[in-house]
Amino acid sequence: MKPLNLDNKPCSPISSNCVVWQGPDIPCIELCTGDTVSDVVFQMATELCTILDTLKVSNYDLTCFNLQACGPQDFQALIQFLIDQICQNQGLVPVEKDETGCPDCVVSVAECFVTGNQTTMQLVDYVQLIGQRICSIITEISLIQDQITDILIRLTTLENTVIPAPAEIRIASDCGFGTVVAGAQTLIQQVLEQFLNVIWCDFYAVTGTTAAISTAIQRQCINNNDETLQFPGQDYTTAYGLWVDNPGTLADTIINIWIAVCDIYQYLLANVDSWTITVADTNTIDLTLSPTNELSAKIQDTGWRPLEGFDFYSSSMLLPGFRPECRRIGNVIHFRGLVYIPLDGNGDGSATELKESNTYDNIIATNPASSSVQTAGNDTLYFNNNTTCIPAVVHAGLLDSEYRLGYPTVMVRPIVIDAGTFASTALSSVVRFGIKASGVLYIETIGALEKSTFGLTASTLGSSALRFITSNVRSGETVPDYTSNESDVHSFPVPTPFDETLGYSIGDVVLYAGQLYVAITNIVTPTPPAVTPDPASTPNNWNEYEYPVQTKVYDSALYPFDCDAGSVANLGGFYTSIDGLTAYVDCTAATATIDCETP
Repeated sequence: MKPLNLDNKPCSPISSNCVVWQGPDIPCIELCTGDTVSDVVFQMATELCTILDTLKVSNYDLTCFNLQACGPQDFQALIQFLIDQICQNQGLVPVEKDETGCPDCVVSVAECFVTGNQTTMQLVDYVQLIGQRICSIITEISLIQDQITDILIRLTTLENTVIPAPAEIRIASDCGFGTVVAGAQTLIQQVLEQFLNVIWCDFYAVTGTTAAISTAIQRQCINNNDETLQFPGQDYTTAYGLWVDNPGTLADTIINIWIAVCDIYQYLLANVDSWTITVADTNTIDLTLSPTNELSAKIQDTGWRPLEGFDFYSSSMLLPGFRPECRRIGNVIHFRGLVYIPLDGNGDGSATELKESNTYDNIIATNPASSSVQTAGNDTLYFNNNTTCIPAVVHAGLLDSEYRLGYPTVMVRPIVIDAGTFASTALSSVVRFGIKASGVLYIETIGALEKSTFGLTASTLGSSALRFITSNVRSGETVPDYTSNESDVHSFPVPTPFDETLGYSIGDVVLYAGQLYVAITNIVTPTPPAVTPDPASTPNNWNEYEYPVQTKVYDSALYPFDCDAGSVANLGGFYTSIDGLTAYVDCTAATATIDCETP
């Protein structure tokens, strides 16, 4: 190749990569018309080197023949030497041509000479075929050398040829973008580069792929036969002549979008007087529309309101969480506070004003005030004279059901039992506390539970174990001391086994033959061999014993009145907390009201 640094003025050097082979295809070296001259020369040179390397005798290792003299010097002599060696190894000797045997003998041929399944040939034929192949290779080498010479001539010609510079192509754009100035003649390469980077990439990123645009076109939600707003009774195809029934392009879709938007706009413009927005509160949501048409909502909440029927609480007792109150949030009414049963302290049926939490503690009375409550027998008491205790501002209708506190609920009343020392105790009553669907607050005593619902009989009245925590005291009698070690209410002494060698005092409890006995006389310790008679044989000394429920009492503490806390007639002044009681408003009305929506 002509060196690039060779001074060939006025010729300009040309790379062989820029010159193509226009001769015929040469399959044996895999060259095709149109390949660069660099490829052609390289392939031919490579093939020539391979052939020359193959024909070079020195590339073959002949040391196994232990040649003493000079070996073959060229490829033809090498082939003849190999033939001689084959004949010698096969035990063949040269014979006259008219005699049978080598060289007219059968030999195995190399793989490249196998034809079909024929793997052997006559030695003479094999040698002739090898010679023909060698001559063919030599001929091909000669042809290749001629072609290389021709290529070199062509390459030299091309290297000496001056390639004309391509003409510049400029265009003018009506709009400017990037570095392209509107109306200016600009290289087409610059226009294309600026268009792709400045316009097309951003445009493609915003519009999405062609498939995405096609999918979006198919998302039209207004059908051709849908009724228009501006022209009631007419569909879009009929009302608008420009409507595209089957949009297939983005332009079609945009036309339909504008028609739909204009249809809505014209309809709203024609009905501007109906734009006024009004809001209506429900029993659970309070809606507010601001002058700027901002709609806000909050849950209806009445706040805590005093229950009806508890006016005997003085103003000083209207503390949050003390006077009974209720609060409606949505459809739920919550209750809290301390519910006192009004006490008839004057005996005239009126309620004694509850000025302090201990007002009733020093009043010798137990009757509820009939001016504020109603009773039904000994078992039920209704507050607010058997009318609703829920103020109308909270709820003026019914509840959807009756609700109760957990059973049992314990009501208590502290009382002073010694006016001089102000020693006090507390009475208790087990009740059921609830509110009816009508809003009436009530209590039921343990007696209501003890009566069977199958006829409300009272044959076993007072039999419930809950009576143990229901006070039943009598005036002038002592007050028990449940904390004394001598009180046997929740635990009892352990008896000792009877021992005939011991003496016993009155009140000692022993266990003999599986039976408990209590000594009713003092029994001295016997002198042996005498023994203490066993309880079973000496009834004058022992009685059978059963565990009693007994308590120690305060000798100077006496109850100031009779009070059976199992009867509502004696529950004046008792109180309990209604924290946690909840109820739900009734929502079964046929039409919606301010208190409840139609379900």
